[in-house]
Amino acid sequence: MHLLVTLGVILVVIAAIPLLVRLGRRQAKGRMGGAALMLGMAFGHLFDPAKAEAMETIDKRRDQRAEAGQDGA
Repeated sequence: MHLLVTLGVILVVIAAIPLLVRLGRRQAKGRMGGAALMLGMAFGHLFDPAKAEAMETIDKRRDQRAEAGQDGA
């Protein structure tokens, strides 16, 4: 499910790039820097290796707790 959400967000961002470029040409150059910053933050949030590692650690601990709960019953 996470993969589908990630792919959806990527497609939306890619589809928005031409619109942002057109808006950047019409407006002052300073606004284009803001759009580029937003795109960079979006991709950084999606592909953050530290976040992925933290999620893996949480999943492992959750699995260990579930196994320990089943073994003790």
